[in-house]
Amino acid sequence: MRNQAGRRSRARAWKPWLLLAAALVIALTLAACGSSSRAGGGSDSSSGSSSTTADSGSSTTATASSRCGEVPNIPVQDPDGVVASLPRATQALYSGYPGPVRRSPWATSRPVPGPWKIGLSNLAANSAFETNLFRGMDEAFAEAKREGLVTGSLQRAILPDQATETPAQQIAGYQAMIRNGVQGVIMTPLAGPAIAPAITAAGKQGVPTVILGNTNPSDYAIADNPLNIAGGTAATIRAMGGKGNIVIVRGLAGAPAETYGYTQIMDEVKACPDLHVVGTINGNWNNATAKTAMQQFLASHPQKIDGVLQNGIMGQGVIQAFQQVGRTVPPVSMVGGQAGDLSYFADNLSKGYNTGGSAYNGVQQAYSAMRVLLNTLAGRQPRVTDIPIQATVVTRDNVRSFVPPGATLNTLGDPLGSPATFSPQSYLDPFFNRRGGASHL
Repeated sequence: MRNQAGRRSRARAWKPWLLLAAALVIALTLAACGSSSRAGGGSDSSSGSSSTTADSGSSTTATASSRCGEVPNIPVQDPDGVVASLPRATQALYSGYPGPVRRSPWATSRPVPGPWKIGLSNLAANSAFETNLFRGMDEAFAEAKREGLVTGSLQRAILPDQATETPAQQIAGYQAMIRNGVQGVIMTPLAGPAIAPAITAAGKQGVPTVILGNTNPSDYAIADNPLNIAGGTAATIRAMGGKGNIVIVRGLAGAPAETYGYTQIMDEVKACPDLHVVGTINGNWNNATAKTAMQQFLASHPQKIDGVLQNGIMGQGVIQAFQQVGRTVPPVSMVGGQAGDLSYFADNLSKGYNTGGSAYNGVQQAYSAMRVLLNTLAGRQPRVTDIPIQATVVTRDNVRSFVPPGATLNTLGDPLGSPATFSPQSYLDPFFNRRGGASHL
């Protein structure tokens, strides 16, 4: 999903900030994010707004849909029955969630005396989403500091290079922050299972870790996981009429979130007997890599390609590949949509171009995660190990609202979107035992 390599709480209610920022893949993306990637999972909303709410509503007990072009309604894995104890509309947010949702040990935690020392453990930046995530973390931390909630500076343990980063490096940096007295950590894990023992050890010392765009097997992790694959994929399939030859573009090999994202895509493809997968390539959740891989595929596959499905922030590279080899650009899934691919969508609406996608940006993800962490430190007691955040599905009806002014296909940047409407405190409240608290961010 969305931001792509290995993408893979509670203080007083945050005061929403209106910020302009541009995702994934799935996270995808970024943004897609089971455990160790950079993006999230699946949304079935087609609203033009990027706001997320968790009002009361109907229960989700249906099984997966078998109708082509629809988002499957898949019951969540709820071994502790904790999801079933949530408001019915909140339960609905977990449909198709990647992995079991467990009762959080933080559900009985006490407030940690503040102000708090906060740390960030993250992969090397390889996209606009990650760059904006870092910016958003700095901005959210600064606002929390003005409110007297945090102290010092945001501690960082950022892996140095995507090509050489290893789980061992991340574990070492994370453990060093814990030894230095950090009281809470926000993390994008390179490998979820590998980091889990360290998260558990820190948790037993009273240090919570919020996981960005992923799940994690440690009970002491709190996943803040934007879901954006299923809805965007379904919208793309509908734009194709549910038929034709398609290529699947996968993200970072081995990342649990990548596996989840691929599984979600294939579940929807299997519901469409007239869709034919003619190739699967790896784009590494990186537009340059996706572009090269797609060019190589097209060079040896002259047959018509009717659509491309990808699981996070690789739409731009895929479109550029078709253009460079002189082929007609088919509907390309814009899951974890970025400024470049979304601008192409908007600019070509008048020519009949149609597809689907999803959009949220790094600043939104940063604020959401910081809210969850501050709520937890304030003793508001998260009830679950995983909090699903619904990213807006992008369609022809709302795509222009996500495109930054002046953006073109070649623009590198996140989509527009405000952290004020992306998992605000009112959205988060049902996931915690206690409401009301110390933050107005």
